[in-house]
Amino acid sequence: MITIFNRAQLCVTQSLEQYGKLTAALDAAGIRYYAKALSRSSPAASAMGTRERAGTFAQNMAYDYFYRIYVRKADLESAGECLRQALR
Repeated sequence: MITIFNRAQLCVTQSLEQYGKLTAALDAAGIRYYAKALSRSSPAASAMGTRERAGTFAQNMAYDYFYRIYVRKADLESAGECLRQALR
């Protein structure tokens, strides 16, 4: 089980294609991961997002999300190698 206490951030990407390649490589290697998608334009409880003020006109929606991938700290080195292999 991956918890906030035993996880390390492997990478952050804005590309859905890269996110798919990375998670497929981790699955193939049998490395468990936790992924989180964050939108730049959606509002947060503590601050307004950009969509409310300016809308989404002229924004490239392909880069609207940040994808964060976390793995167990014990698996960080092997997950890093999977990441390098997947991005070749």
